[in-house]
Amino acid sequence: MWPGCGGRFYWAPESAPPGQARGVAVLFAWVWSDETQLRPFVELYSSLGWRCLVCHPDLVALYLSEKAISLATGVINELVKELKIKIVPIVLASFSGGSKGCMYKVIQLLDGICEGDAIMKDYRLVRNCICGQIYDSSPVDFVSDVGAQFVQKPADGNSSQPTILHSWMAKALASVMDTLFPSRIEAQRAEYWHTLYSAAGLGPVLLFCSEADNLAPCYIICGFARRLIELGTEVKLMNNRTSP
Repeated sequence: MWPGCGGRFYWAPESAPPGQARGVAVLFAWVWSDETQLRPFVELYSSLGWRCLVCHPDLVALYLSEKAISLATGVINELVKELKIKIVPIVLASFSGGSKGCMYKVIQLLDGICEGDAIMKDYRLVRNCICGQIYDSSPVDFVSDVGAQFVQKPADGNSSQPTILHSWMAKALASVMDTLFPSRIEAQRAEYWHTLYSAAGLGPVLLFCSEADNLAPCYIICGFARRLIELGTEVKLMNNRTSP
């Protein structure tokens, strides 16, 4: 694991060994998740012969771009190491707030919008291997009140519940950012959505949403899907009417 850079990331131990995988799935988790919630997805990809690189952003990565960039840079560097052993397809999979905590910064780095540690040919190597994206209860619209509500609650009924201290920290951070940097928060929100739309060329997109999910409302995800279709992306939307 590599902590301390806006979050942590690691190769799932259940995955195929380096150089023997048929592909790589990058799982961008929600803030309060742990290995237990992601295990079913890791096991699914592992059963198909894929390696899983799991990324858990810290709370501050949702608001501080430099932390998200640091985390995204580490993720890309790991992908470069893997691809230099063997070229394989890559799928980006975002769960709830994972798209804001790290995934959109990965896309920006690959597009050259912000600077990272890797050289451009390495960024091109990773970008050229991306063959699709998956959004599960994602993307989340990080206007401040929704963002604060989101980071205080588990992503689903099986997710780990944030402690009282964590919930207080989430409220305090959201309040401070809203009060001191309202224009910065709005600018980040615009940048976030622009980046996700700009990734329309990174292969087909599969989206999962639920009408019972008040943290990732269907109308936001459906609107995202419609815009991607307008941009020429192949989109598959799976709408569960009952499961949160």
